[in-house]
Amino acid sequence: MNKIHNFQSELLKKVQLTENIYHLEYTVPETFVYTPGQFVGARVIPTHTRAYSIVEVKDNILTLLVDVKPQGIASKYFEVVDIGESTNLLGPYGIYKTKDTDFAKVFISTGTGIAPFVCMIKNVIKNKPEVEIYNFFGSQTMAHEVSLHYFKDLLNPKFKYVNCITREDVLALTPISPYQEIKKGRVTQVIPACNFDYLNTEFYICGSHEMVNSMSLLLNELGANKIYVEKY
Repeated sequence: MNKIHNFQSELLKKVQLTENIYHLEYTVPETFVYTPGQFVGARVIPTHTRAYSIVEVKDNILTLLVDVKPQGIASKYFEVVDIGESTNLLGPYGIYKTKDTDFAKVFISTGTGIAPFVCMIKNVIKNKPEVEIYNFFGSQTMAHEVSLHYFKDLLNPKFKYVNCITREDVLALTPISPYQEIKKGRVTQVIPACNFDYLNTEFYICGSHEMVNSMSLLLNELGANKIYVEKY
């Protein structure tokens, strides 16, 4: 089990990706070790700690994706926090991770639900390059796409990326890679048309309760029995 840390972390970088979602980079101790899929707690005030999935940790820098749309205590804090300020972080926590198998792995997310999948997918590519990976990311428009830039240099015949767009003419959009597809519809509409070998494929789902529940029920109906979820 990874050691739980409690530390003050300096904000090094803050990038607004959409009107509600921020990419944040924080310092972590050299002894900070995590398993892809885990999360940290951000104690924004002494009485309030909010969980955020770890996007990745590289060179003692931890990346988070934060959605400020809920406008709760933590959302409001991260909306105005400035570079150079320190935040109390705790962790890593959690048991969500990819299975150490050779089954094809399908990742399905919307919004900041992509956060744990960034390091999980990169870990599979590094340790099991022969395994087929599909990443389905749902958004209203490509302007709300907060995921692709983490993967654009990694797409290959074994790692395919599918954008599921609901409110934009997909015929007017151009993929950046031959291994990227742009489909019209919600993830729940696009997945059934992909004709997976559902019994021999692992499905990882992360996002809102509504999306996770709907997608899980649909996959069960399609015959999948290897479904692993993380709800926000």
